[in-house]
Amino acid sequence: MLRRLARAAVPVLVVVLASALAPAPAHAATPLATPTNLKALYVADTSAELDWLSDGLAAQDVVERNVNGAWREYTRASSGHLVLSGLSRATTYTFRVYSLPHEGLDNTRSAYSAPVTFTTLAAPDAVPPAKPPTPLSNGVSLTTTVATVFWGEATDNVRVTGYHLQQLIGGAFTTIRTVGWGERFQTMYGLSPSTTYTFAVIAFDANGNQSVRSDPVSFTTLALTATMTCRTQVISYGTGRSFVANVTLVNTTAVATTGWTIRFTLPATMAAGSAFNGALTRDGDSGMLTPLAYSARIGPGGQITVGFSGGGVAAVPPSGFTVDGLPCPAA
Repeated sequence: MLRRLARAAVPVLVVVLASALAPAPAHAATPLATPTNLKALYVADTSAELDWLSDGLAAQDVVERNVNGAWREYTRASSGHLVLSGLSRATTYTFRVYSLPHEGLDNTRSAYSAPVTFTTLAAPDAVPPAKPPTPLSNGVSLTTTVATVFWGEATDNVRVTGYHLQQLIGGAFTTIRTVGWGERFQTMYGLSPSTTYTFAVIAFDANGNQSVRSDPVSFTTLALTATMTCRTQVISYGTGRSFVANVTLVNTTAVATTGWTIRFTLPATMAAGSAFNGALTRDGDSGMLTPLAYSARIGPGGQITVGFSGGGVAAVPPSGFTVDGLPCPAA
């Protein structure tokens, strides 16, 4: 009996062993995504930049150049960006990119990107940037002593590298700041109350070519007052059942504040959430915001925004804001 059972078990054992030793089915590795959006930027006489998008799983990208009809590796990059220098003037260049995988990952190299072709300038750039857009004054940040000016980007045949911010002083425009191409939002401090200021900008490129001056912007700083000024903004959303209330305090007096109290009305059926830059307390339909340790003092010309969020089925936002007993109008 035992012999018969043993003989019957042998085929089963063979089948199990054969199954265990059989090779796993072949698995095809996944190619990396093909790099896209390859473009040439800031093409000058001896320099240019390449920019592209590649697979986030790539270890590095291979940049190839087409020379006399044959593709040759030019360099490798890992950031989707490459600065080209030492180029020849009045020469046409063609590049393409493909991605390489990290070792040990289940990926293969990508396909080639579409090529990009550009021609360098025949001589050093002598073309000035276009006239910059007219600057604007940010009325929200305007106080007795502080103002912010910002402007749109100027264009250039190669690249704008910066701006001269100029102020009209004594009838002549004078450069007061020179800033980079991405610093087109400038705040001026130490201004005088009730005073009109005029500003304009000039764009320049890497070769020192300068644009004509933009049209000017003028504004007048706020006048000194005996008490702080303020403005409110209540934003409702979610069919009016939720809100965010902002109260901006502007110290238009000549001395620093040492504290403040904001009062408002909000039905007790409406919930009030967390506050920022102040401490929130409620008593029935009345509410109050008082300063935290860091927000009590506001220097002359300074400002701070205090507020809170809330909501409820009654869909009634807060109203009747006052600061130190004086009405605080809507912005």
